[in-house]
Amino acid sequence: MSDKGEIKPPFYAGYTAIIIVTILIIAKSYAYYQSGSVSVLSSLIDSVMDSLVSMMALASIHYAAQPADADHRWGHGKMEAVSALFQSAIIAGGGVFLVFEAINRFLSPVEVTHHMIGVQVMVLSIVLSIILVTIQRYAVRKTGSLAVEADSVHYGSDVVINIGIIGILAAGVYGAPLWIDPLFAIFVAFFMAYIARGIASKSLDMLLDRELPDDDRSKIIAIIEDNDRVLGWHDLRTRRNGTSYVISFDIEVEPKMTLFDAHEISHDLENAIIATYPNAEILIHIDPHGHIEECSRHRVKGVHI
Repeated sequence: MSDKGEIKPPFYAGYTAIIIVTILIIAKSYAYYQSGSVSVLSSLIDSVMDSLVSMMALASIHYAAQPADADHRWGHGKMEAVSALFQSAIIAGGGVFLVFEAINRFLSPVEVTHHMIGVQVMVLSIVLSIILVTIQRYAVRKTGSLAVEADSVHYGSDVVINIGIIGILAAGVYGAPLWIDPLFAIFVAFFMAYIARGIASKSLDMLLDRELPDDDRSKIIAIIEDNDRVLGWHDLRTRRNGTSYVISFDIEVEPKMTLFDAHEISHDLENAIIATYPNAEILIHIDPHGHIEECSRHRVKGVHI
């Protein structure tokens, strides 16, 4: 939340997710109790996983929003990546459980009943999931929150899963074989594993300080080179830190330039970059042109671009 008490996009997305997933767990529990469908169970398990990861995501958003302090001078933004990594593990664990349940249904088939209750609950789930994903994607566009993005990915997958479940339940009405229900559940489990892999990959990218995409680096380079008083640049390094970016580079200026003028150049560059990346932390080192020496700042050996 902001200092004025305004609820920011990641927070209301987080609270909305918890409210919606609570409604879905209740509705899907009733549908599974009435129908006995393992496909409905797969959707219920997915929603239970969603509730856990949504609470974790909201907690991480609150923690990541804390300002920098004496012990965390870069802030707490990477907690979002930690949360997203745990989300991926929980989702993958739910998929493993679902595989075992589906195998059990292959060995001991259970007839699905009350198909229409299941269909109605799945339609409700689709509608609520679409509403939630719309809110979450707006929050991601506004802030770039990885925790909300991870939440949005698996809620978006719910829409696909629930449409499939409606098809399975409808097929059951017309006498489809019992094995089609657990077969679809296994498909859902592998789909959950695929979603978990994508979330884990983005989490590790942030935790391991992966460079920003080439398009972003190109934009930053264009801003640097657009300043006529910059005679050269090197050692551009970038990374994500929660919802912000950390951008570090060296510039080369006229050797006899005054310290004040050199500072003005770095200040102009900082303002130009912040205009494109409002949440960026920018570190600029100034070198005299023609007097570049190897030093401890040049940590990427052999790579000074």
